[in-house]
Amino acid sequence: MPPAVIALTLVLYFADPFIGDWDGMDYTMLSLDGYPSSMALGRNLFIFSNHFLYLIAHQLFNVQPDQAYLVFKYTVVAQAPLAVIACWILARNISGSLYTATTAALLIVFSPVFVLYGGQVMTDVPSVLLLATALIIHLRGVKERRVWLLVIGAALLGLGVNLRETIGFYAPWLVLAPVMVGWKYQRKDWWIIGSCFVFLVLALGWFGYWFIADPHYRWVWYGWRESMRDESSRHPVQLSNLIPYVMLYFISAPLVFLTNLFAPILEWRKRGPSLMWLLWAVAFFANLLLFFNYSTTVNWRYFLTGLPGIVPLGAYWLLWIAKKRVGTERRAFFACAFLISLLAVIFYMFMRPVSYEFIQRRAMSKEYKHRLEHVPPDAIMISGAQTIAVNYWAAIGAGRWKTIGTGGGWLSSTLGS
Repeated sequence: MPPAVIALTLVLYFADPFIGDWDGMDYTMLSLDGYPSSMALGRNLFIFSNHFLYLIAHQLFNVQPDQAYLVFKYTVVAQAPLAVIACWILARNISGSLYTATTAALLIVFSPVFVLYGGQVMTDVPSVLLLATALIIHLRGVKERRVWLLVIGAALLGLGVNLRETIGFYAPWLVLAPVMVGWKYQRKDWWIIGSCFVFLVLALGWFGYWFIADPHYRWVWYGWRESMRDESSRHPVQLSNLIPYVMLYFISAPLVFLTNLFAPILEWRKRGPSLMWLLWAVAFFANLLLFFNYSTTVNWRYFLTGLPGIVPLGAYWLLWIAKKRVGTERRAFFACAFLISLLAVIFYMFMRPVSYEFIQRRAMSKEYKHRLEHVPPDAIMISGAQTIAVNYWAAIGAGRWKTIGTGGGWLSSTLGS
Protein backbone atom coordinates (compact mmCIF):
# COMPACT_ATOMS: atom_id res chain seq x y z
CA MET A 1 0.00 0.00 0.00
CA PRO A 2 1.77 3.19 -1.18
CA PRO A 3 0.73 5.50 1.73
CA ALA A 4 2.07 2.96 4.23
CA VAL A 5 5.38 2.73 2.37
CA ILE A 6 5.63 6.52 2.27
CA ALA A 7 4.89 6.66 6.00
CA LEU A 8 7.60 4.14 6.82
CA THR A 9 10.12 6.00 4.64
CA LEU A 10 9.37 9.36 6.24
CA VAL A 11 9.39 8.00 9.78
CA LEU A 12 12.75 6.31 9.24
CA TYR A 13 14.23 9.45 7.68
CA PHE A 14 13.05 11.68 10.53
CA ALA A 15 13.58 9.14 13.32
CA ASP A 16 14.89 10.68 16.52
CA PRO A 17 18.67 10.33 17.00
CA PHE A 18 18.11 8.94 20.49
CA ILE A 19 14.87 8.20 22.35
CA GLY A 20 12.72 11.27 21.82
CA ASP A 21 10.90 13.64 24.15
CA TRP A 22 11.50 13.60 27.89
CA ASP A 23 8.44 11.41 28.36
CA GLY A 24 10.05 8.86 26.05
CA MET A 25 13.10 8.60 28.30
CA ASP A 26 10.79 8.16 31.26
CA TYR A 27 8.89 5.40 29.42
CA THR A 28 12.19 3.68 28.57
CA MET A 29 13.31 3.59 32.21
CA LEU A 30 9.93 2.33 33.37
CA SER A 31 9.79 -0.28 30.59
CA LEU A 32 13.10 -1.70 31.73
CA ASP A 33 11.82 -1.93 35.31
CA GLY A 34 8.32 -3.11 34.39
CA TYR A 35 6.63 -0.41 36.47
CA PRO A 36 3.77 1.92 35.45
CA SER A 37 4.16 5.63 34.91
CA SER A 38 2.89 8.08 37.50
CA MET A 39 1.32 10.11 34.68
CA ALA A 40 -2.47 9.94 34.46
CA LEU A 41 -3.58 6.27 34.31
CA GLY A 42 -0.10 4.78 34.08
CA ARG A 43 0.38 4.09 30.34
CA ASN A 44 0.42 0.42 31.37
CA LEU A 45 -0.16 -1.12 27.94
CA PHE A 46 2.77 0.74 26.39
CA ILE A 47 5.18 0.17 29.26
CA PHE A 48 4.46 -3.50 29.87
CA SER A 49 4.42 -4.33 26.15
CA ASN A 50 7.87 -2.79 25.91
CA HIS A 51 8.98 -4.62 29.04
CA PHE A 52 7.89 -7.92 27.52
CA LEU A 53 9.74 -7.11 24.28
CA TYR A 54 12.87 -6.25 26.24
CA LEU A 55 12.78 -9.54 28.16
CA ILE A 56 12.53 -11.45 24.88
CA ALA A 57 15.28 -9.41 23.21
CA HIS A 58 17.52 -9.81 26.25
CA GLN A 59 17.06 -13.57 26.37
CA LEU A 60 17.39 -14.22 22.63
CA PHE A 61 19.88 -11.57 21.55
CA ASN A 62 21.49 -10.46 24.81
CA VAL A 63 20.25 -6.89 24.34
CA GLN A 64 21.58 -4.77 27.21
CA PRO A 65 19.70 -1.98 29.01
CA ASP A 66 21.60 0.78 27.19
CA GLN A 67 20.38 -0.62 23.84
CA ALA A 68 16.80 -1.38 24.90
CA TYR A 69 15.57 1.96 23.61
CA LEU A 70 16.30 0.75 20.07
CA VAL A 71 13.87 -2.14 20.54
CA PHE A 72 11.20 0.23 21.84
CA LYS A 73 11.79 2.92 19.21
CA TYR A 74 11.76 0.65 16.19
CA THR A 75 8.68 -1.12 17.48
CA VAL A 76 6.95 2.26 17.27
CA VAL A 77 8.47 2.79 13.80
CA ALA A 78 7.01 -0.55 12.67
CA GLN A 79 3.58 0.49 13.93
CA ALA A 80 3.53 3.70 11.84
CA PRO A 81 2.69 2.03 8.49
CA LEU A 82 0.25 -0.28 10.28
CA ALA A 83 -1.48 2.78 11.73
CA VAL A 84 -1.79 4.26 8.23
CA ILE A 85 -3.29 1.00 6.92
CA ALA A 86 -5.75 0.88 9.82
CA CYS A 87 -6.81 4.49 9.17
CA TRP A 88 -7.21 3.66 5.46
CA ILE A 89 -9.49 0.72 6.28
CA LEU A 90 -11.52 2.83 8.71
CA ALA A 91 -11.98 5.59 6.11
CA ARG A 92 -12.91 3.06 3.41
CA ASN A 93 -15.43 1.28 5.61
CA ILE A 94 -17.18 4.43 6.73
CA SER A 95 -17.09 6.29 3.38
CA GLY A 96 -17.38 3.37 0.93
CA SER A 97 -14.79 5.00 -1.33
CA LEU A 98 -11.25 3.87 -2.13
CA TYR A 99 -10.32 7.39 -3.23
CA THR A 100 -11.56 8.86 0.05
CA ALA A 101 -9.70 6.20 2.03
CA THR A 102 -6.41 6.81 0.21
CA THR A 103 -6.73 10.59 0.51
CA ALA A 104 -7.45 10.19 4.24
CA ALA A 105 -4.38 7.99 4.59
CA LEU A 106 -2.23 10.59 2.82
CA LEU A 107 -3.50 13.30 5.14
CA ILE A 108 -2.22 11.24 8.06
CA VAL A 109 1.04 10.25 6.36
CA PHE A 110 1.98 13.89 5.77
CA SER A 111 0.95 15.08 9.21
CA PRO A 112 4.21 16.47 10.67
CA VAL A 113 3.37 15.31 14.18
CA PHE A 114 2.65 11.76 12.97
CA VAL A 115 5.97 11.57 11.13
CA LEU A 116 8.10 13.01 13.94
CA TYR A 117 6.55 10.97 16.75
CA GLY A 118 6.58 7.81 14.65
CA GLY A 119 10.32 7.64 15.29
CA GLN A 120 10.30 8.12 19.06
CA VAL A 121 9.62 5.98 22.13
CA MET A 122 6.25 7.65 22.58
CA THR A 123 2.65 6.49 22.82
CA ASP A 124 1.18 8.76 20.14
CA VAL A 125 1.51 6.66 16.97
CA PRO A 126 0.71 3.32 18.70
CA SER A 127 -2.42 4.98 20.05
CA VAL A 128 -3.49 5.91 16.50
CA LEU A 129 -3.09 2.25 15.47
CA LEU A 130 -5.07 0.87 18.38
CA LEU A 131 -7.77 3.54 18.14
CA ALA A 132 -8.31 2.99 14.42
CA THR A 133 -8.40 -0.79 14.92
CA ALA A 134 -10.98 -0.49 17.69
CA LEU A 135 -13.15 1.79 15.56
CA ILE A 136 -12.92 -0.55 12.55
CA ILE A 137 -14.17 -3.50 14.58
CA HIS A 138 -16.85 -1.54 16.41
CA LEU A 139 -18.10 0.07 13.18
CA ARG A 140 -18.46 -3.33 11.55
CA GLY A 141 -20.38 -4.57 14.58
CA VAL A 142 -22.68 -1.56 14.39
CA LYS A 143 -23.38 -1.98 10.68
CA GLU A 144 -23.84 -5.76 10.79
CA ARG A 145 -25.52 -5.83 14.23
CA ARG A 146 -22.96 -8.30 15.54
CA VAL A 147 -22.83 -7.99 19.30
CA TRP A 148 -19.48 -9.73 19.73
CA LEU A 149 -17.78 -7.24 17.39
CA LEU A 150 -19.34 -4.43 19.40
CA VAL A 151 -17.85 -5.83 22.60
CA ILE A 152 -14.41 -6.45 21.08
CA GLY A 153 -14.31 -2.92 19.67
CA ALA A 154 -15.26 -1.46 23.05
CA ALA A 155 -12.68 -3.67 24.77
CA LEU A 156 -9.89 -2.46 22.47
CA LEU A 157 -10.96 1.12 23.00
CA GLY A 158 -10.78 0.54 26.75
CA LEU A 159 -7.33 -1.02 26.47
CA GLY A 160 -6.29 2.00 24.43
CA VAL A 161 -6.87 4.21 27.46
CA ASN A 162 -3.91 2.35 29.01
CA LEU A 163 -1.85 3.47 26.03
CA ARG A 164 -3.04 7.07 25.88
CA GLU A 165 -5.87 8.36 28.05
CA THR A 166 -7.33 10.66 25.39
CA ILE A 167 -8.60 7.59 23.53
CA GLY A 168 -11.28 7.55 26.21
CA PHE A 169 -12.74 10.71 24.64
CA TYR A 170 -14.16 8.43 21.94
CA ALA A 171 -16.47 6.75 24.48
CA PRO A 172 -19.60 8.60 23.17
CA TRP A 173 -19.14 6.73 19.88
CA LEU A 174 -19.92 3.45 21.67
CA VAL A 175 -23.44 4.65 22.48
CA LEU A 176 -24.27 7.08 19.67
CA ALA A 177 -23.15 5.01 16.66
CA PRO A 178 -25.59 2.10 17.30
CA VAL A 179 -28.43 4.56 17.91
CA MET A 180 -27.72 6.35 14.64
CA VAL A 181 -28.15 3.16 12.60
CA GLY A 182 -31.40 2.22 14.32
CA TRP A 183 -30.63 0.12 17.40
CA LYS A 184 -33.66 0.51 19.69
CA TYR A 185 -32.29 -0.76 23.00
CA GLN A 186 -34.45 -3.85 22.94
CA ARG A 187 -33.28 -7.00 24.72
CA LYS A 188 -30.47 -7.71 22.27
CA ASP A 189 -29.53 -4.06 22.08
CA TRP A 190 -28.76 -3.89 25.80
CA TRP A 191 -25.41 -5.31 24.78
CA ILE A 192 -24.55 -1.71 23.94
CA ILE A 193 -24.63 -0.98 27.67
CA GLY A 194 -22.64 -4.16 28.27
CA SER A 195 -19.95 -3.05 25.82
CA CYS A 196 -19.68 0.27 27.66
CA PHE A 197 -19.16 -1.63 30.90
CA VAL A 198 -16.38 -3.67 29.27
CA PHE A 199 -14.83 -0.42 28.07
CA LEU A 200 -14.84 1.06 31.58
CA VAL A 201 -13.40 -2.05 33.22
CA LEU A 202 -10.52 -2.32 30.78
CA ALA A 203 -9.92 1.43 30.75
CA LEU A 204 -9.66 1.79 34.53
CA GLY A 205 -8.94 -1.72 35.82
CA TRP A 206 -5.18 -1.79 35.20
CA PHE A 207 -4.62 1.56 36.87
CA GLY A 208 -7.01 0.60 39.67
CA TYR A 209 -5.02 -2.55 40.43
CA TRP A 210 -1.74 -0.66 40.83
CA PHE A 211 -3.37 2.15 42.79
CA ILE A 212 -4.98 -0.23 45.28
CA ALA A 213 -2.24 -2.85 45.54
CA ASP A 214 0.94 -0.76 45.55
CA PRO A 215 1.39 1.96 48.23
CA HIS A 216 4.51 3.28 46.48
CA TYR A 217 2.59 3.77 43.27
CA ARG A 218 -0.11 5.68 45.14
CA TRP A 219 2.60 7.91 46.58
CA VAL A 220 4.24 8.73 43.24
CA TRP A 221 0.84 9.17 41.58
CA TYR A 222 -0.24 11.69 44.19
CA GLY A 223 3.09 13.43 43.64
CA TRP A 224 2.37 13.65 39.92
CA ARG A 225 -1.12 14.99 40.60
CA GLU A 226 0.23 17.65 42.93
CA SER A 227 2.83 18.65 40.35
CA MET A 228 0.12 18.96 37.68
CA ARG A 229 -1.98 21.04 40.06
CA ASP A 230 0.93 23.43 40.59
CA GLU A 231 1.59 23.65 36.85
CA SER A 232 -2.09 24.24 36.09
CA SER A 233 -2.23 27.06 38.64
CA ARG A 234 0.77 28.74 36.98
CA HIS A 235 -0.70 28.20 33.50
CA PRO A 236 -4.48 28.51 33.98
CA VAL A 237 -6.92 27.72 31.21
CA GLN A 238 -8.02 31.07 29.80
CA LEU A 239 -9.33 32.55 26.58
CA SER A 240 -5.87 33.76 25.53
CA ASN A 241 -4.81 30.11 25.28
CA LEU A 242 -7.02 29.85 22.21
CA ILE A 243 -4.32 31.43 20.02
CA PRO A 244 -1.56 28.86 20.68
CA TYR A 245 -4.20 26.11 20.72
CA VAL A 246 -5.37 26.99 17.19
CA MET A 247 -1.80 27.48 15.94
CA LEU A 248 -0.66 24.08 17.19
CA TYR A 249 -3.84 22.45 15.91
CA PHE A 250 -3.14 23.91 12.48
CA ILE A 251 0.53 22.93 12.21
CA SER A 252 -0.17 19.39 13.45
CA ALA A 253 -2.02 18.71 10.17
CA PRO A 254 -2.63 21.92 8.17
CA LEU A 255 -4.98 20.65 5.48
CA VAL A 256 -6.96 18.53 7.96
CA PHE A 257 -7.46 21.62 10.09
CA LEU A 258 -8.84 23.54 7.10
CA THR A 259 -11.33 20.80 6.20
CA ASN A 260 -12.90 21.25 9.65
CA LEU A 261 -14.15 24.62 8.45
CA PHE A 262 -16.39 23.24 5.69
CA ALA A 263 -16.61 19.42 5.66
CA PRO A 264 -19.07 18.93 8.56
CA ILE A 265 -21.34 21.70 7.26
CA LEU A 266 -21.45 20.26 3.75
CA GLU A 267 -22.07 16.74 5.09
CA TRP A 268 -24.95 17.90 7.30
CA ARG A 269 -26.59 19.82 4.47
CA LYS A 270 -26.37 16.96 1.98
CA ARG A 271 -26.92 13.83 4.07
CA GLY A 272 -27.72 14.97 7.59
CA PRO A 273 -26.20 13.22 10.64
CA SER A 274 -24.44 10.26 8.99
CA LEU A 275 -22.05 7.83 10.66
CA MET A 276 -19.13 9.62 9.02
CA TRP A 277 -20.36 12.94 10.41
CA LEU A 278 -20.78 11.38 13.86
CA LEU A 279 -17.23 10.00 13.80
CA TRP A 280 -15.96 13.46 12.85
CA ALA A 281 -18.00 15.07 15.65
CA VAL A 282 -16.72 12.67 18.31
CA ALA A 283 -13.11 13.10 17.13
CA PHE A 284 -13.44 16.89 16.88
CA PHE A 285 -14.98 16.98 20.37
CA ALA A 286 -12.01 14.92 21.63
CA ASN A 287 -9.60 17.52 20.27
CA LEU A 288 -11.78 20.31 21.63
CA LEU A 289 -11.50 18.86 25.14
CA LEU A 290 -7.72 19.20 24.88
CA PHE A 291 -8.16 22.97 25.22
CA PHE A 292 -8.78 22.43 28.93
CA ASN A 293 -5.33 20.91 29.40
CA TYR A 294 -2.66 23.58 29.78
CA SER A 295 -0.09 21.34 28.06
CA THR A 296 -1.95 21.58 24.75
CA THR A 297 -0.86 25.21 24.41
CA VAL A 298 2.80 24.14 24.27
CA ASN A 299 2.67 20.70 22.65
CA TRP A 300 1.22 19.83 19.26
CA ARG A 301 1.31 16.04 19.50
CA TYR A 302 -1.93 15.78 21.48
CA PHE A 303 -3.93 16.62 18.34
CA LEU A 304 -3.19 13.16 16.94
CA THR A 305 -6.07 12.13 19.22
CA GLY A 306 -8.74 13.24 16.78
CA LEU A 307 -6.92 12.64 13.50
CA PRO A 308 -8.19 9.10 12.68
CA GLY A 309 -11.81 10.17 13.14
CA ILE A 310 -11.57 13.55 11.43
CA VAL A 311 -9.77 12.63 8.19
CA PRO A 312 -12.49 10.46 6.53
CA LEU A 313 -15.03 13.29 6.37
CA GLY A 314 -12.37 15.85 5.46
CA ALA A 315 -10.99 13.67 2.67
CA TYR A 316 -14.45 12.95 1.27
CA TRP A 317 -15.40 16.62 0.90
CA LEU A 318 -11.95 17.66 -0.22
CA LEU A 319 -12.35 15.22 -3.12
CA TRP A 320 -15.90 16.44 -3.76
CA ILE A 321 -14.74 20.05 -4.12
CA ALA A 322 -11.82 19.03 -6.35
CA LYS A 323 -14.11 16.88 -8.51
CA LYS A 324 -16.35 19.86 -9.24
CA ARG A 325 -13.33 21.64 -10.68
CA VAL A 326 -11.46 18.89 -12.54
CA GLY A 327 -14.37 16.70 -13.65
CA THR A 328 -13.62 13.15 -12.45
CA GLU A 329 -12.94 11.52 -9.11
CA ARG A 330 -9.64 10.12 -10.38
CA ARG A 331 -8.40 13.55 -11.40
CA ALA A 332 -9.67 14.96 -8.12
CA PHE A 333 -7.67 12.37 -6.22
CA PHE A 334 -4.43 13.22 -8.03
CA ALA A 335 -5.09 16.93 -7.50
CA CYS A 336 -5.61 16.38 -3.77
CA ALA A 337 -2.55 14.15 -3.52
CA PHE A 338 -0.47 16.85 -5.21
CA LEU A 339 -1.85 19.51 -2.86
CA ILE A 340 -1.15 17.41 0.23
CA SER A 341 2.42 16.71 -0.94
CA LEU A 342 3.06 20.35 -1.85
CA LEU A 343 1.89 21.60 1.53
CA ALA A 344 4.08 18.98 3.23
CA VAL A 345 7.17 20.19 1.34
CA ILE A 346 6.44 23.85 2.11
CA PHE A 347 5.83 23.05 5.77
CA TYR A 348 9.07 21.05 5.95
CA MET A 349 11.09 23.96 4.54
CA PHE A 350 9.47 26.39 6.95
CA MET A 351 9.76 24.24 10.10
CA ARG A 352 13.11 22.59 9.48
CA PRO A 353 15.24 25.13 11.43
CA VAL A 354 13.00 24.88 14.49
CA SER A 355 12.73 21.08 14.41
CA TYR A 356 16.48 20.76 13.89
CA GLU A 357 17.10 22.72 17.09
CA PHE A 358 14.85 20.39 19.10
CA ILE A 359 16.44 17.29 17.55
CA GLN A 360 19.92 18.50 18.42
CA ARG A 361 18.84 19.20 21.98
CA ARG A 362 17.56 15.65 22.34
CA ALA A 363 20.73 14.26 20.77
CA MET A 364 22.66 15.93 23.60
CA SER A 365 21.02 13.51 26.02
CA LYS A 366 22.66 10.63 24.20
CA GLU A 367 26.09 12.24 24.33
CA TYR A 368 25.64 13.42 27.92
CA LYS A 369 26.90 10.06 29.10
CA HIS A 370 30.44 11.11 28.11
CA ARG A 371 30.22 14.18 30.32
CA LEU A 372 28.94 12.07 33.20
CA GLU A 373 32.06 9.91 32.97
CA HIS A 374 34.00 12.83 34.46
CA VAL A 375 31.64 13.12 37.44
CA PRO A 376 31.87 10.98 40.61
CA PRO A 377 29.41 8.07 40.27
CA ASP A 378 27.55 9.08 43.44
CA ALA A 379 27.29 12.82 42.67
CA ILE A 380 24.11 14.83 43.19
CA MET A 381 23.62 17.37 40.41
CA ILE A 382 21.48 20.23 39.22
CA SER A 383 21.54 19.55 35.49
CA GLY A 384 18.76 21.77 34.15
CA ALA A 385 17.46 20.52 30.80
CA GLN A 386 19.61 17.39 31.06
CA THR A 387 18.13 16.26 34.39
CA ILE A 388 16.19 13.51 32.62
CA ALA A 389 19.41 12.39 30.86
CA VAL A 390 21.18 12.01 34.21
CA ASN A 391 18.25 10.01 35.58
CA TYR A 392 18.21 7.84 32.46
CA TRP A 393 21.90 6.95 32.50
CA ALA A 394 21.71 6.27 36.23
CA ALA A 395 18.65 4.04 35.75
CA ILE A 396 20.42 1.77 33.25
CA GLY A 397 23.41 1.31 35.54
CA ALA A 398 26.00 3.79 34.24
CA GLY A 399 26.23 5.46 37.65
CA ARG A 400 24.44 6.19 40.91
CA TRP A 401 23.82 9.87 40.27
CA LYS A 402 20.96 11.76 41.82
CA THR A 403 19.44 15.00 40.62
CA ILE A 404 17.74 18.04 42.05
CA GLY A 405 15.06 18.53 39.44
CA THR A 406 13.89 21.78 37.92
CA GLY A 407 10.35 22.97 37.32
CA GLY A 408 8.69 21.15 40.21
CA GLY A 409 7.94 24.21 42.32
CA TRP A 410 9.30 25.35 45.70
CA LEU A 411 8.31 23.30 48.77
CA SER A 412 7.78 26.33 50.99
CA SER A 413 4.58 24.99 52.51
CA THR A 414 6.21 21.78 53.74
CA LEU A 415 9.65 22.97 54.88
CA GLY A 416 8.51 23.72 58.39
CA SER A 417 6.97 20.31 59.05
